[in-house]
Amino acid sequence: MKFVILAAGEGKRLKPLTNDRPKAMVEVLGKPLVQWQIEALDSVGVPRDNVVVIGGFGYDKLKEFLTGKVQVLYNPYWSVANNVLTVYYALEQLDDDIAIINSDVIAEEAIYALLHVDNEPYAVLDGGVNAAEEEMKVKLENGKIVLFSKLIDPSESSGEYIGLSYVPRRLRGKMLSIIEGMWNRGELDKWYEDAFNILCQTVPMTPIFCTGMLWTEIDTHEDLERAKQIAAQLQEKKEKEKVEGDVQ
Repeated sequence: MKFVILAAGEGKRLKPLTNDRPKAMVEVLGKPLVQWQIEALDSVGVPRDNVVVIGGFGYDKLKEFLTGKVQVLYNPYWSVANNVLTVYYALEQLDDDIAIINSDVIAEEAIYALLHVDNEPYAVLDGGVNAAEEEMKVKLENGKIVLFSKLIDPSESSGEYIGLSYVPRRLRGKMLSIIEGMWNRGELDKWYEDAFNILCQTVPMTPIFCTGMLWTEIDTHEDLERAKQIAAQLQEKKEKEKVEGDVQ
């Protein structure tokens, strides 16, 4: 199983911090976002050989930082589409089960531990938030995900998609075909969640809930300030667990 961090985005809403670096290299408490994710994967036992970071905008800086740490690939499609083609490139290059991780998420280690090999696709949701208009909400039917959309009425939403999901190898060809169809129709302004919506018409996805766990997504400067608070809590929690472990 490969853990694929999508790091090709420019992060325009975080300018001027992203004038000369990709969004994944924006720092929170002195560490780039992508480093927070790699360290979290380390902590739950994911081998570095199984981690793949896919870059695009500002690739040279990303590559320089990650050289010798994990595999880094360049997505040649990054400038012509939203992240649906970054997922396409990952599927194209990696003949494996794939966990998809948005690079603009900071989350506690227990959330990354939810990612596991399965025969069915799934997505990680927070069912305990009041998702706003901007958030990617999810609708369930019969316990399965049937729709990802920011347009879902909050009263009909079962939670917010937090940017971690999984596609088993058996569905690799189907997902490639779905995204190629979107590409042929000129739907390059779409997100990979739109490809999931097409998949869900025949293969509904399983929800994996992380309700009550610490996480946040970073799109804006306001989000970045919240991420600093969450990161500080995560560091404090980790230090406390270490002290308790030493005492035992």
